[in-house]
Amino acid sequence: MFLNKRLMSPEFLYYKALEKRTELDFEERRNLYNIQKGFDGECLYDKILDEIGHESVYILRNLYLKAGKSITQFDSIVISMDRVAVNEIKNYSGDYHYENNTWYRNGKQLKDNAHIQLSRAKGKIIQLRDEAGLHFNVEGAVIFTGDDFRLTTESDYIWSETVIRNQLRNYFRQFKDDRISDKAKSIVRHIKNAIAENPYFEEKADLSRLQRGLYCGKCESFDLRKGRFQFACASCGAIESNETHLLRAMSDHKFLFYNQPITKQSILHLIDNQISEDVVYRFLKKYCHTNLMGKKTTYTFKYYDWEEPIAEIKQNQRYKDKIES
Repeated sequence: MFLNKRLMSPEFLYYKALEKRTELDFEERRNLYNIQKGFDGECLYDKILDEIGHESVYILRNLYLKAGKSITQFDSIVISMDRVAVNEIKNYSGDYHYENNTWYRNGKQLKDNAHIQLSRAKGKIIQLRDEAGLHFNVEGAVIFTGDDFRLTTESDYIWSETVIRNQLRNYFRQFKDDRISDKAKSIVRHIKNAIAENPYFEEKADLSRLQRGLYCGKCESFDLRKGRFQFACASCGAIESNETHLLRAMSDHKFLFYNQPITKQSILHLIDNQISEDVVYRFLKKYCHTNLMGKKTTYTFKYYDWEEPIAEIKQNQRYKDKIES
């Protein structure tokens, strides 16, 4: 069973928020494309695993674990009574070749090596296992979800830890005979205790680049018509409440200026004062933790991103959003 939701990474949400408020340069567009493609591959992995069934194992997804002094990222960890399988997920397409410890794509040597990443991740699980005094096998595979991915290699080692798209269902079926036990729960507990924050994301938006104001959640236009409690999009006609717009702005602020607290003035500046100070203050108090530092008050968004609270309030909103698909 899935133990956590696969969330978009802070880097992914940063670029998505940035894209709405400025024109991305070449490097930013490439980064966003690669992150989006990787996330799509991970979601496809989840979808196929869901179709096969995963009641007999625990699955942790998209997390960072600290072992010793280093922190390692994991795409998926499958846990049963006597084994842990680490899955490194890649959504590659095209012709790949592996030879002499080197990967090539369309004849060009690559700097990244997915199997070295897998080996490093397996090593971290082994370290956690040994530190906890537990006994279980650690295995793993690089999962290539792209249906246009083709690999040639004479390395038996690479093939032994490689699963391509048309093998994925059979790979998942091997776990159906496993079972959940108290030992598996103990393994999960020790892994969860090692979860850490992503230490590698350090992006920060240049405020002078950003288009300020509110934008439509459907078509992303900034051409909105203000009512008393809602905004109507002049481009597509979608109607969204002040509350919806402010939740989106708080989430954007979180990832555009990661690890920096929100202030009332910083939100007002980002939305170009399109909602009154009193209303902004009321919703900051509702959806953020308040941090008092002397005479200065800052806020920390209570949620990972805006989709969690907006899903909770949709049914009970007094001023409902009207967005036709």
